[in-house]
Amino acid sequence: MTETRIGARPDTAAETVWRWIHDCGNARRRELVGKLVTDGFRIHGTAWMGRAWTGADLRGPDACRTWLLTLHRAFPDLTTTVEDLFCAGDRVVARITHRGSHRGPWLGLAPTGRAVEFSQTLICRMENGRIAEIWQELDGLGLLITLGGAPPMGTAGPGQALRWAAGAAARTAFNRVPQDRPWPWRGTGWQSVPPFPGHLSGTGDPDGTELAANEKALHRWIDECVNEQAVHICAEIFHETYLGHSPPHAEPEPLHGPEGYARFIRGILTGFPDAHATIEDMVSAGDRVCCRVRMTGTHRGVYRDLTPTGRRFAMSQIVVCRMVDGKIAESWQEIDGAGLLLQLGYVPRPGSSPLAMLSWFLRLGASLAGAAGHSRTEGARRG
Repeated sequence: MTETRIGARPDTAAETVWRWIHDCGNARRRELVGKLVTDGFRIHGTAWMGRAWTGADLRGPDACRTWLLTLHRAFPDLTTTVEDLFCAGDRVVARITHRGSHRGPWLGLAPTGRAVEFSQTLICRMENGRIAEIWQELDGLGLLITLGGAPPMGTAGPGQALRWAAGAAARTAFNRVPQDRPWPWRGTGWQSVPPFPGHLSGTGDPDGTELAANEKALHRWIDECVNEQAVHICAEIFHETYLGHSPPHAEPEPLHGPEGYARFIRGILTGFPDAHATIEDMVSAGDRVCCRVRMTGTHRGVYRDLTPTGRRFAMSQIVVCRMVDGKIAESWQEIDGAGLLLQLGYVPRPGSSPLAMLSWFLRLGASLAGAAGHSRTEGARRG
C-alpha cells in the first residue's frame, strides 16, 4: 500500500469531517450530529439503497441520526479508518475503510454474522464550518456479495443464477444469527477517538499551472480516453509507475502502468461500446485530484463474463488520483457496481423474498434469451 503523504496546513473543514467520521461514527456520539451538519444537510445515495432510509437521499440531522443508528445496529462493532483526507475551497474529500461484522438487519438482509470490510469515498460540501452535503460512493456490490445478497461475479447464466438463488433462499430461511442486545452495541466500550492530526493528505503546494495540468489529465482521461475511445493515449495520461486500485469485483488485481489501464478500459468499451462519462465535480489539492463521474451506456458486449443484455444503464463513481508530473500515478476508484448489475438484471433487489427471488430469476432468463435473439437478428441483418 502506498504511504499517505502529508502536507503542512491544518484545516477547520477537514477537522469537521474527521469528527463526523470518528465522533459520530466510531464513537457512536450521534448527539453531535446537529453540531457538525447543517439543518438542510443531505446525503446523496443511490436508488438501490433506498431501503436503508426513505428515498435515495437522506435529508436533515434527525434522518442522519436514524441512519447512523440503523448502520450501527446492522454492524455493531463497525470501525472506520481514514485512509486519505484533503480539501479545496468548500469541498473535503475523505477516503475511508469500514470493518465490522453483520449482526443486525441491513437492506432487508437478515444477520449473517459474517465479517465485512468495504471501502468508501466521501465528497463533502461545507457551509460555515459544517457539512451541508455529502456525495458518497461505497463498495456496495462487494458488501452485498459478502452478505449473500448478490451472486458472485461470474454468475453469468440462468443455471448458475438458479443455484445461487436456491442457496440464498435456504440461508434466509434457516440461518439465524442472534442479534446483540442492548442497542447500541457496547461489547468493548466506546471506540477511542484519535485527535485530528492537524494536517492533510497530499504533498507540496503546487501553483495554478501545476493544478491546471493535473486537472487537464483527468479531463483528457474522461473526454478522450473514455468518451472518444482514444485508448492509445493512455501513456500520455498515466504515469509509467501507475497503480490503479478498484474493488475486487470490478478488478481482481491492481492495474499496473498505462498498459494495465488500457486493458481495463478496453474491457469496459467492449461490454458497453457506447459508454459515455461526464465529470460532475472535481476537487484538486496538492498532488491529489478527486472527480465525481456519471457514466451511461448500453450492455451490448461481454463484460466480466456477463452475457450482453442489451439494457441501458446509468452509474456513478468517485475516483481519487495521486498525480506526478501532471500524470495519474495512482488511483482509488469506487463505483456503483450494485446499481449497474441491478439495472442489467444480474442482481436481485437486496432483501428480496423467495418469491421475488424466483421472479428475478425468471426475468434474468427472459432477458438473456431476448438478448440472444436480438444478437442473432443483428448478425443476420449485417450478413
